[in-house]
Amino acid sequence: MHQDSRGTRHTSSFVVSSLVSLCAIAAITSPSVIAAASERAAVLTAHERAAVLTAEGVIESPVYHDGISVVRATIRSPRDLRVLLALTKDTLSHRLDYGTADFLFDGAGLRALIASGVPHEILVADLGPLMRADFAAREAKRKAKQEGDPAQGGVAGVDFFADFRTLDEINAQLDSFAAAHPDMVTTFTVGTSLEGRAIRGVRITKAPAGSPGVLFNSLQHAREWAGPMTTMYIADRLINGYGSDARVTSLLNTAWIDVIPVVNPDGYVYTWSTNRLWRKNRRDNGGGTWGVDLNRNWAFQWGGGGASTDPSSETYRGVAAFSEPESAAMGAYFAAQPLLAGHIDFHSYSQLILSPWGYTVVQPPNAGGFLALGNEMKSAILRTTGASYVAGPIGSTLYIASGSAVDHAFGLHGVPSWTIEVRDQGSYGFVMPASEIMANVTENYAAALELADCTVDGAVIRLADGPPTTLNLSAPQPLVAEVRAIRGTLTTNGVHMRARLGSSGSFTDTVATDGGNSLFSAAFPTAPCGARIEWYLEAATSVGVGRLPHASGEVFVTMVTQSSDSLVDTMETDQGWTVGAAGDTATAGQWTRVDPVATSAQPENDSIDVGALCFITGQGAIGGGAGAADVDGGATTLTSPMLDASGAESLISYRRWYSNNLGGAPNADSMPISISNDNGATWTLLEDVTENAGAWVEKSFRVADFVTPGPSMRLRFVARDLGTGSLVEAGVDYVRVSISGCANNPADLNKDGVVDGADISLLLNNWGGSGVGDIDGNGIVDAADLSALLNAWG
Repeated sequence: MHQDSRGTRHTSSFVVSSLVSLCAIAAITSPSVIAAASERAAVLTAHERAAVLTAEGVIESPVYHDGISVVRATIRSPRDLRVLLALTKDTLSHRLDYGTADFLFDGAGLRALIASGVPHEILVADLGPLMRADFAAREAKRKAKQEGDPAQGGVAGVDFFADFRTLDEINAQLDSFAAAHPDMVTTFTVGTSLEGRAIRGVRITKAPAGSPGVLFNSLQHAREWAGPMTTMYIADRLINGYGSDARVTSLLNTAWIDVIPVVNPDGYVYTWSTNRLWRKNRRDNGGGTWGVDLNRNWAFQWGGGGASTDPSSETYRGVAAFSEPESAAMGAYFAAQPLLAGHIDFHSYSQLILSPWGYTVVQPPNAGGFLALGNEMKSAILRTTGASYVAGPIGSTLYIASGSAVDHAFGLHGVPSWTIEVRDQGSYGFVMPASEIMANVTENYAAALELADCTVDGAVIRLADGPPTTLNLSAPQPLVAEVRAIRGTLTTNGVHMRARLGSSGSFTDTVATDGGNSLFSAAFPTAPCGARIEWYLEAATSVGVGRLPHASGEVFVTMVTQSSDSLVDTMETDQGWTVGAAGDTATAGQWTRVDPVATSAQPENDSIDVGALCFITGQGAIGGGAGAADVDGGATTLTSPMLDASGAESLISYRRWYSNNLGGAPNADSMPISISNDNGATWTLLEDVTENAGAWVEKSFRVADFVTPGPSMRLRFVARDLGTGSLVEAGVDYVRVSISGCANNPADLNKDGVVDGADISLLLNNWGGSGVGDIDGNGIVDAADLSALLNAWG
């Protein structure tokens, strides 16, 4: 590592590239929309303004993309795709498949597209006005900063994450981190860019020498401004969470975290000064073309598919592996870090969590481990903000891309590595407004913590449905967890449940049973109704011990209860369900009760209760495509018969299927599920389903947490196709109403519904006697009864 350095840059012409989404463009002529879009502009520093001088000393004018149109086309055949790729200036959609995709066209290309007969709609006739508003807003903010307007940050600045930040501001914040926490944070320089700018980072740790580490980097592609805000937020939360956040403290006591927010500083400065939508670095390729795609320039499998030999292409791979100083510096970083345990390369956009390989669709070694940790990151994001991301390998989930950072990290160095494409799914694309920053960085910080904890410890422990909050005494089920090594190998008999009754005392160790397919099970300890069970899981590997919950000292809590079903509907006979409601507009894929025919989006069987029938959205033909009978054109509603859930502790549960990760606009829709306690007059949302589990998922809800229990309950499931090009399939099965509680809890001596100090007083007042307090029924009130009461406390 060496000292920072700065250099002068030279700019010239560009290759047109852009993304403007449907939401941003729907009312492009509206001043309010232009003003809202302009909020994302930030300040161009004096250093960066000086850097836009060309070799002749003339300031290069900003690029406004005048005359460039954004077009949404419908791909019906390979011929359509060939026509679009031949005519477009750039492809905006990450994945091209049958359905809709977005492209950029100049005037000549658009005229040829119209003549070709490929179905399309023009979303933006001319990008120029939006881009001009963007640059004008930046200039206004720059002047406001110079004049000391505190609302624009000034010298002292407001919240760093209230707006996007220039390279100088990011570097100043890195220095600030180190100055404020010299015992935990050190700055470093990975290398120097083509134009002489330092590629800088920080190391954050309280761990001893020889500990493993994790890298988070961003902005290989210059226009992806959401990336450095994400990595800077990760650094900020780790630094400020140490000592107060148990999970962060545990992590930093055992590992180091490196954060490199701007891998492509020259390109980033250029997006602020001249072309907001520039992607590559600033290499002069000759012949009027500029830039190499740094994420096609890494050495492992360089020169394969998905990387262009055309210097004018946005995915130009360069003349050789590591031909660019930026990628070469990052390659040297990986080679110099033998203790590196995990890595995320942040990009935008599309809400994807992508693992190796990118150069092929062949599965990598430990594909199951990659998918398990990818799904854990996906779940962490969903829990944090409700956003839906898709996890999978780069090549099969997104597209073939050779010479990438992720493939290099894993293929050459064995480091488990991911690309996360952050928000959104096209509403803003690369031009995210500042108002979206906090939601984006918060959810991706949650994913980053999952990656760090699992790769440092070596194990992924996954509870697909989350930790159970209750255990039914009438039919106790063992805990089942997916456990995989993400580094090293699992130790024989290395998966353990450690549990105790109550909130104090030692934990009992149970070795989990290996059931195959990386599924391990363990029984909860025997306990009376009303008891509190605290527990956690451990998985030993050859490189460490994974834990769930991750933070040392944290536990899950499961309460023992007793429930009995008052109603079970297996869907084998029609119990009075209603298909259709006012406002339904679906033209296909309406709910129907059948034995389902499988597609890649729809189940082959019901949820395996009794029989074969369930409700699904449209019944396709055997061998039919995924979109043959999916929901089209709007919403379709399924409403339950009236259900009696009068008990104060009534539970309603159901099994659901949902798929919306295929088609031309994946993950654009959701399925709201609601409950009514007045026979359908009013409705309260239970959940808005966005997850694509690829399986039946059982959900259970305590009625009183949403509405007052009563005899006139109904459930409503609304599957809807609102996004153009969406492919939506849903299913419902096995609806139950049950009563939960411990009405006859023997430890509740005064029968007030809770075991507390009043019950202890009654027991102690009758100590040594019989009757009140004799919980175990042995004829005497003694220590065994006191222990049983304490175990049922609360």
